[in-house]
Amino acid sequence: MDGKKSLSETVEEPSPIEGMDALEDFQRASVAEIESVDRKLTAIREGVAVFVEPRAKKGNGVLFRVIPVDRLSSVADDLIRGATEHGEYLGFVVPSKGFAEFTIRASRGYTNRRVIEKYDWVADESTCGHEFAPTSPTRPTRSFGEGPNRIGFHVASPKEKACVELSPTSATANFLLDEWHVPPPLGLEGLTATYSLKVFLDDSRDPTEVTRRATEIAARTIFELDVRNGIPLVLLPRERMRVSFELPEGPTSPKVRFPKLKTPREVAALFSFASEAWDNPPFIFLSYYQVLEYFLPLAHRRDGIRTLRQELKDPFFDEGKDSSVLRLITSIERFKQASEEDQLKVLLRDFTREEKLKEFFATEDLKHFSEGKGAPISGISGISLHPKSDALSLQVAKRIYALRNRIVHAKDDPKFAPIPVLLPRSREANNLKPDITLVRLLATEVLIHSQD
Repeated sequence: MDGKKSLSETVEEPSPIEGMDALEDFQRASVAEIESVDRKLTAIREGVAVFVEPRAKKGNGVLFRVIPVDRLSSVADDLIRGATEHGEYLGFVVPSKGFAEFTIRASRGYTNRRVIEKYDWVADESTCGHEFAPTSPTRPTRSFGEGPNRIGFHVASPKEKACVELSPTSATANFLLDEWHVPPPLGLEGLTATYSLKVFLDDSRDPTEVTRRATEIAARTIFELDVRNGIPLVLLPRERMRVSFELPEGPTSPKVRFPKLKTPREVAALFSFASEAWDNPPFIFLSYYQVLEYFLPLAHRRDGIRTLRQELKDPFFDEGKDSSVLRLITSIERFKQASEEDQLKVLLRDFTREEKLKEFFATEDLKHFSEGKGAPISGISGISLHPKSDALSLQVAKRIYALRNRIVHAKDDPKFAPIPVLLPRSREANNLKPDITLVRLLATEVLIHSQD
């Protein structure tokens, strides 16, 4: 080293900050504005200003935030104008500017640079008053030769009074969203070049409306890039739930036996796929629900046969009386017209143990399984352990079926308006683990009780 202290050593040091004297007056004012949002300037090295969050002790020390010195004023301006992090996706919104920026990543295992810099982008010419200059590849990729020379796009819709742009991530996004748990690389060349999607709205300043419209336009853009161009980009959720299950004693000493359960191959495949979809909670839920669906016909047939046998064994049944025959016909019609929800109720009534359900809810936070305003998952039935409530199996069937509908019923139909679709990367999706644990238990119970 050249005698300078490391960033870790300078975190707790008071001013003066080395390099501060080289800043212009407007840059000093920008630093003051940035520090007012509970960030502390700790170093200026090789064109980069490094800030820390004094309160953010998260195991590996403080959190570092970085801003190129020549972008201090733009970041400060966004903060002054009210830049706030997007509530659902990784990004930020500046309502007073009608602006939002979203972090994107390539799906299917590719890096952003590999996908985005692969192409020589061609976009519709549009006049909207915003300046845009396509960038060049940050570095050539071996797979694609020398690479293109026009990266990104800026397109506008005069009718919608909006623009959307794909370009390198802004300094404000890096500052707000990138958390360095260790000292970041010094110098501009050490910072990873990424790309983001930016939305500009000309006629909206209401925070809720800016967020709603910008998110919608960003989602539409991602959709068309995939459909029209086969370019697999996604908006990153702010939180991403990863679901896993372990036995109480943990995975260190598994006890293995020759399989006693006669598990159909289809059921085993569906159950296993749930583990493969570990970072997509709705898919996990549906995989376990499909296990339940597999056994619906079996439970329905058993219930129908039992009901008919009860009618035939009734000592007052008389095949010569119309009333007896009509009662039998009614039972058959009811059997034929049973809905999927009705079949699920029968399945859980006959193929699950009440004590197992009670054990489950005794160890779970019942607030998650509440309903109404403030419930983690809206629009579905709650669970109550009150003695006067419906049987647990019936309550569970109603909840599981309603949740299944919220995941699969993406229909533009007024009758489904009270049941909005549960989106894959939404906050509600990230809250699904207790329901996934429940439906996993149900799938196991049903499999066990199908053996006879």
